[in-house]
Amino acid sequence: MTLLRLSGSSISDIDQLTQMGDVPAIIRLLGDKDPTIQWHAAEALGTFGSTATPLLIEALHSTHGTIRLGAIEALSTIKDVRAVEPLIRVLQKDTMSEVRWAAALALGEIGSPEAIPALVRLLRDGNRYIRFGCAEALLKLDWRPADETDRIYQLIALQDWDSVRARGSAATVPLMAIFRDNDPATRSVIVSIMGEIGDTHSMTACPTALRDRDPSVRWKAVLASLNCGVSSNRLPLMLAGRERTGPNPLAAALLNFLFLGIGYNYLGKWWGFPVFMSYMSVIVLAQLAVGPFLPYLIAYPVTAVLAVHTYYMVQRMPDSQ
Repeated sequence: MTLLRLSGSSISDIDQLTQMGDVPAIIRLLGDKDPTIQWHAAEALGTFGSTATPLLIEALHSTHGTIRLGAIEALSTIKDVRAVEPLIRVLQKDTMSEVRWAAALALGEIGSPEAIPALVRLLRDGNRYIRFGCAEALLKLDWRPADETDRIYQLIALQDWDSVRARGSAATVPLMAIFRDNDPATRSVIVSIMGEIGDTHSMTACPTALRDRDPSVRWKAVLASLNCGVSSNRLPLMLAGRERTGPNPLAAALLNFLFLGIGYNYLGKWWGFPVFMSYMSVIVLAQLAVGPFLPYLIAYPVTAVLAVHTYYMVQRMPDSQ
């Protein structure tokens, strides 16, 4: 058992632990708050070679994301094929996108063909970082797409949009599949390419994009709409069907009913909090004078009227396009 103090550790501590061969202690340092310590600990673990593989595989189950990331980095340096199956499970199931991304890259560094099927499947993942990591790993594994569809998914994952655009109608189905990506910039590029292609699938994509939750994606859809077969006079009606992203009128009304002023603060009104402080001061002074309940009985009819005012105030607020 090491006598070194693991909190507030330094790089010299890592060097000493490396000389002692204390792999478990260095793995714990992967969870240090200092990123520099994390990086040096991961580098040190990579120098142990395959003797550290079992403990590093065990570290993939840690609840600390930085420990999992550091273990993956070390495994990618060691290149022990025993890590392939555990890394595939991490790639498929981990809750942190950064950890899944690192696992994909590590599989490419290890170089085992066993990882190819899982990497190919995740070229269709809804996260652009995971797709990119898998595509990079497949390049290192010298993978060749089995058909044009796989090739297009690879190009999308690599963000090679010019090559995707050059595929024409063959790219529209993969593009629609990736349109669920959480990144609005990716969705914006996709809808622009779909508008340029302008085939039957694009005519379905543009109306979907017009209802997107992100205003930049909706604007790209407006610009692409004519090539998608959507007439300009239909655009306002189609945009009106989108999900509203502004303040919730019921939430604002309820806040003002219970805590007068907070509802206005929720709407971005600077004077909402001073109103709340004044309201609470009056309530507290009234409670000291007449008891705890009567002030609220008097106040609630007033705040109810203001809650109704708040509700209709939100309804009249312009929604961002």
